[in-house]
Amino acid sequence: MDDTIFFKPRSKSDTKKNLQDFIEHGRNVLKLYQEQGGFAVNEWSYNCGRKNHAMVFSKYSEIKNSYSYEPLDEPFLSFAKAYVRQRQSEMQVTSVGDKLVVLRTLYDALLEIHGEANVLKTNGIVQDEVVNLLNDRYPRSPKLSKYGGQLINLYTFLREKIITPALPKWQNPWKRHKSKAEGTDEASRAWQEERCPSQHQMLALADCFARSEAKQDIYWSSALVLLMFAPGRGTELTHLTTDSLHEDEGRLGVRWYAQKGYDYTIKWVPKDLEEVVREAFSRLIEISQPARDAAKFAYENPGKFLRHKDCITPPDFPENKPLNALQFAQAMGFTPNTINRLKAKTKNYDSFTAWRVVGANYVNWVDALLANGVPTYQHLAQYTLDKYRTNDWPNLPKVGRPIWKALLLIRENEFHAKHMPKGFSWVMPDINQLNDQLKARKMKNPIPTIFQRFELKDEDGGEIELTSHQLRVWLSTNAERGGMDAWRLAQWAGRTRVEDNRHYDLRTQEEREEMANALLELDARPTALAAFKMNLPVAYADLGVNRVGIADVTEWGFCVHDYAMSPCTKGGECLICKEHVCLKGMPKTLDRIKIVEGKLESQYLKAKKDSQQKVFGADRWESHLGWKLAHVRTQRLRMESDDIPDGTALWIPVEHDPSPVERSLKQRGYPTEIPQGELVDASVMAGLLGVDDA
Repeated sequence: MDDTIFFKPRSKSDTKKNLQDFIEHGRNVLKLYQEQGGFAVNEWSYNCGRKNHAMVFSKYSEIKNSYSYEPLDEPFLSFAKAYVRQRQSEMQVTSVGDKLVVLRTLYDALLEIHGEANVLKTNGIVQDEVVNLLNDRYPRSPKLSKYGGQLINLYTFLREKIITPALPKWQNPWKRHKSKAEGTDEASRAWQEERCPSQHQMLALADCFARSEAKQDIYWSSALVLLMFAPGRGTELTHLTTDSLHEDEGRLGVRWYAQKGYDYTIKWVPKDLEEVVREAFSRLIEISQPARDAAKFAYENPGKFLRHKDCITPPDFPENKPLNALQFAQAMGFTPNTINRLKAKTKNYDSFTAWRVVGANYVNWVDALLANGVPTYQHLAQYTLDKYRTNDWPNLPKVGRPIWKALLLIRENEFHAKHMPKGFSWVMPDINQLNDQLKARKMKNPIPTIFQRFELKDEDGGEIELTSHQLRVWLSTNAERGGMDAWRLAQWAGRTRVEDNRHYDLRTQEEREEMANALLELDARPTALAAFKMNLPVAYADLGVNRVGIADVTEWGFCVHDYAMSPCTKGGECLICKEHVCLKGMPKTLDRIKIVEGKLESQYLKAKKDSQQKVFGADRWESHLGWKLAHVRTQRLRMESDDIPDGTALWIPVEHDPSPVERSLKQRGYPTEIPQGELVDASVMAGLLGVDDA
């Protein structure tokens, strides 16, 4: 909430005054959850779109019962409410329950040590007691590390707001629980095998996209395709907009808002999938158009109701004129059965009988509208806005774009089997609806999955059952198999922590052992190309450089410039540098060189044209760009040549890239060649550097 004013302590020494001010600020200034009763009640809830997350300000109990609980005692209760309200006002999160756990534990620790739950008495002894209580209540729980993180936030807050400024800095004593993806026990192995989808299952999804004809299948298969070109979370689809496609220098990408702190990124689309992603966007834009129009109309026309195709009033029907029961039912999208029952029951649509048929006296929302008299289009417009707008209205949460730009926006009942879509509505599907397309829920009449609608079965003849997160796992696992480096994989997947890659690496134990054995069974040092493909460091010696050190990997090969030399002055001109080597057969190198060549050729042709037209200075640029283009093109031709074997190191001639010192010496007539007779033997140098086999 951009207009929210957060608490700042006024006193630098009066901690009691700061605590009182903070509680008053939380009670009277912050407005989050005020509609639920604010400080007057002991239970709030946050609906994230998928489900309600309850916040119960209760004392600890081994038996959880949200209907019967004992509230925290004052004044700690007010502090807890102010703290939760402040944190949730900063950013509403679904993990708010963890905050309540640590607050309850701090409450009990204060009682145990001091006999009263006074936040001002929080000290190092209380911190130790909090740890003991959490260990007793949640022994060996994987949640302990998360509770520790919440405690760090709480203690930091108390210090920064000068409520307990002398509180010792505290470190989380609980390590993150070992990921099941890394487990070697039988249960973890079984989980790993089930977690990563098979090739057959992923191809079945692609088949659904290709065969889709019904609007429901087109929509959901298109949404799932956007989780198949790069690793993404299912909930991140709701942040996509109709203009999220991004093109840059011949490449197609998607502007993607990655959650969990990563923020915006560009997810580049593999060349072979570009047309598929474009088609998915096109389909979703078309299906979402009516819902986006409804949302935009509601924002631009306050107090006016969107007259859709089912409305039966004349075009000039006033917004403030009362509607009869039939007009009301048609406007609000009641079912044909209700409409027919109304017509059969009475012809007087203003009568009490008519309003009873459409729900008066037993449908809450109808009763709420009738409470202020017979509803008008103005009333329906306000009801519509109240029902469908979110807390961030008129924008999408987190991304700040108008909701009528949302790619996945649909109308209520858009794909309902029995009810028609409500023409005035707009809703965003949640992750549960997406997962319903991949795996049937265990209920009496589950929604058929997209696989069931296309009669697609698993390889064993059973039902295909997936979750949206498994698509992310499959992509990450196959990226590991393909040798993608850890940093690039984390960036591709939108992960803030490179270490989190391990949670998605579900290669089999046999695959891991095979990779390890490939290294252990080496009889001789691998070539530079083989070392690169195995993610091993490439030494200078592997590239033919008589120096000790490890080469840096570049987009086009390797750089052998190091810290022992003066800083590089090439400014990224690696392809025309004598200290850069291209390696024939190095994956993707040739394609990148071709891109550079294409750009250089374009610049060269422009400079050449300008030079012919006598544009001042263009002749020098023509000469410079022509020299660069010749070298880059030569490297490209050598990389493509069948006469040069893979693994060959391709340098540009040393004399083509003289150093500034060498140029200066030559200009003054001094020799630049090193006398061969004065060289020290390599074995002597190796010995001086401490190499064992000198």
